[in-house]
Amino acid sequence: MTPLERHCGWLLRAYPVWYRRKRAGEMLSTLLEASPPGRGWPSFRDAQALVIGGLRVRGRVWWLSMLWVVIGAAITGYAFFITTKPIHADFWIPLLNTEPAVVSVAAYLTVAAWVVLTIPVLIAGFAQLRWRGLRMAAWAGAWAAGFALMYQAGKWGRYPGNSPAIGSPAVISWGELGLCAAWLALGAVMTWILAAPHHSRKAAEASSRPSRQASS
Repeated sequence: MTPLERHCGWLLRAYPVWYRRKRAGEMLSTLLEASPPGRGWPSFRDAQALVIGGLRVRGRVWWLSMLWVVIGAAITGYAFFITTKPIHADFWIPLLNTEPAVVSVAAYLTVAAWVVLTIPVLIAGFAQLRWRGLRMAAWAGAWAAGFALMYQAGKWGRYPGNSPAIGSPAVISWGELGLCAAWLALGAVMTWILAAPHHSRKAAEASSRPSRQASS
């Protein structure tokens, strides 16, 4: 396998598995034929067309669920930040007792967005999976896992409560960093669940555009 084939194969992973099984060989052949001899990387235009096309094929449900996951990870990261805030200041380093008001407002809006997206994510996933029993059960489990992660982040974010030692490295709650990694893993699981083909006309039309652009 040449470097160009290997690098194009990496970019093709932007597409769902079911699509790669049907079209990966054809798209790879088109890219190799359109690239000059000795080239190790696809052109920026071809790479952009592949990535955008792959994300477009994944559909709106995937985008919605990934937005839900990213917001959950951001909220978990903020919960970790809360445990690092000092409540006192040494005389040579002025430290704020709380974050700026705009940060607090942004945090509340982010939590509200996560809550608002929760039910649409569940329903949209069920609609795309079209009553595939095992995948729908897996989707419901992944959705419930998001709730469990959010609950645990909120619980750990209050550690160590009203203790005057909050902000000390000895009492910082490090568990939220693990929860952030768990959110990323949950995103991968939800991507796998949605990987089944949904055979929509819009997806088929969108998926044909990148190959045309790459061949031009």
